Amino acid sequence: MGDIPEFKRGQIVGARLAGASVTKTESLCDVSRATVSRVMSAYHQEGRTTSNRINCGRKRKLSERDVWVVTRIVSKKHKTTAAQITAELNVHLNSPVSTRTVRRELHRVNIHSRAAIAKPLVTRANAKPRFQWCKERTSWAVDNVKHVLFSDESTLTVFPTSGRVMVWISPKEAYHPDCCMPRVKHGGDCCRQYRMSSIVSCNIFGQLPP
Repeated sequence: MGDIPEFKRGQIVGARLAGASVTKTESLCDVSRATVSRVMSAYHQEGRTTSNRINCGRKRKLSERDVWVVTRIVSKKHKTTAAQITAELNVHLNSPVSTRTVRRELHRVNIHSRAAIAKPLVTRANAKPRFQWCKERTSWAVDNVKHVLFSDESTLTVFPTSGRVMVWISPKEAYHPDCCMPRVKHGGDCCRQYRMSSIVSCNIFGQLPP
């Protein structure tokens, strides 16, 4: 009876108590005669219309505390692999679990492995002057911006690798600094060409920060 929705069970009991025959109830509720009999037997014997299937199925291998440990590992090492997470977790467990179990528990708490979002590499040394440069020009009008030429057509490469990097993240952590992959300019010539173009195009407003 556990696979029958609670609302459907209520309909069956209501129809029978209203005087409908088993055949009529079977037709009204679109269920089999055996289902009608089973639902009504449970109602007359135990006075219930809900399922008693509580805590059924296979029990989870990890407790809530174990899942908390997994999430702590991920929060400190977003770029670690599922195998490494499992190995670190099993150190604290009496009964080791598989990588598949760890993945399933992470997915259950809405943490998934996703490709890291690429972003320009901005170090602490040049973040402050860039912010200050932008802050000084917050009063720019549209006409000011029309006189600026933005040129950025040089080749980019992922730093430190050109491959895709996977990270374990929740939806709200997509742009967390530890979950992003910084990019740097490819080749010194391209970088110098970009800087010269930017300074020449913006020299009427002052030199760009580093």
